[in-house]
Amino acid sequence: MTVSLTDSSSNVDDPVALEEGRLGESSNKGNNNSHSSKQGSSSKLSTFFKKTTSVIGNQATFLRTEDEHRERRRQLSYEPTHHWWEPPLRAWIPQCNREILLILVVYNTAVTVLARYSGMCGNPSHHEPGHIFCSDDWILLEDKALVGFAVGMFLLLAFRSNQAYERFWEGRRLWGRTREVCRDYALQVCSVVRVETEDDKEDRRRAVDYLTAFGVAMKLHLRGERHIVSDLSEGTIGKTLSLTFQDIANIQQAKNMPLFCLDVLSDYLNKQQLAGKLSDYQLGIINVGCLSVMSDTLGSCERIRNTPIPLSYVLQLRFFLILWLVLYPLHVVAFYGWFTIVLANLVSYAVLGIESMASEIENPFGNDKNDLDLDEFCLGFCEDTHEILRRHESEDREMLFDRRAIMALDQRRDFRTSTRKLLTRQQPPRQVSQTSVMTDFKETDWAQNSSWAQLTTSSKEILR
Repeated sequence: MTVSLTDSSSNVDDPVALEEGRLGESSNKGNNNSHSSKQGSSSKLSTFFKKTTSVIGNQATFLRTEDEHRERRRQLSYEPTHHWWEPPLRAWIPQCNREILLILVVYNTAVTVLARYSGMCGNPSHHEPGHIFCSDDWILLEDKALVGFAVGMFLLLAFRSNQAYERFWEGRRLWGRTREVCRDYALQVCSVVRVETEDDKEDRRRAVDYLTAFGVAMKLHLRGERHIVSDLSEGTIGKTLSLTFQDIANIQQAKNMPLFCLDVLSDYLNKQQLAGKLSDYQLGIINVGCLSVMSDTLGSCERIRNTPIPLSYVLQLRFFLILWLVLYPLHVVAFYGWFTIVLANLVSYAVLGIESMASEIENPFGNDKNDLDLDEFCLGFCEDTHEILRRHESEDREMLFDRRAIMALDQRRDFRTSTRKLLTRQQPPRQVSQTSVMTDFKETDWAQNSSWAQLTTSSKEILR
């Protein structure tokens, strides 16, 4: 049987038409007196689907966004013993002030050349030995005004850098707290919620998967991005999660994707409580200790992202910063001559680098080189939560948590050690392998005894 792709996609995209068609087929088989009731049911279904289609994700949208890709940038790592010079060069180049830096390089060179070959700062023939390129009457020869201006400017620059780093560190602390809470939620769900059937296991696994989905959705939400399909279906995360296409489509359909994930996690707990598999006290503990904290960290991260440093403060600081960098070579050219080109360019590079660094890390959730590595955080969410889940789903779970089972393993290990010593003592003083020891031991007359035969079999299984 051949199915048209166009017809199939249209039915999926228009659930109202699908339901009306089904109702029409059933009415043809029934009696004609139910025509009015059919119209009433159809109108109710139409109203229902019109209300819900904006909430339920469309799989056709999922298929269209499955091939979306983006460049994943990682935070710069600094290793002093391996290519020590490369990370500083990549990190210190002022990205947002690169054009200004190039203009200042040209300006510093032009100032030095004009001071040497023109009368900009005095007649070159009247230059004093101490003042290489300028005369004694040069207006910027006195440095008191320039130094006082620089002190105030650098205080403002230091304040801006401190504020930016505080925002960066608060973002790092919030993401670390979110990772801890996701571990707590997975641990509570795997330890407290009673699992009796295979459907209970699938529901628990889906809840643990939504913890990773929450981290990925939170990352994209803070970056103003929406392509969660590629993040949840590719790489290590895609291979680990067992979310269905419809789950991912529902997440992407939500306006606030991490908040939708919290709704799913809360709904799972409420259903377990109604089914009697989770007590009211345990439900309150998980809600207050996990879901509320996850919601708080999401709100705090949104506050950092949506509240930048006031623009007037930034523009005022940049104006006086550029003004000081313009006046600086006009002052030092009187004392350093041609070295002014190198000195002024280094100072411009350093000052603009500090200002651009503050601008870059004031929003630590972006894709800049010095921002937080949120991809690594999301991978940590996935690894930590699923490691907890694998331990609780393992067939050898009792060997990990039950004291009696662990003591039995210790006794078997002691028995193996004592058996190995006994077998070694009964053999001739020569170096032999474990296989030859067991073979020779079997061939002795002692193996005819039932107790010794049982000892040999048990020790062979343990050594194996």
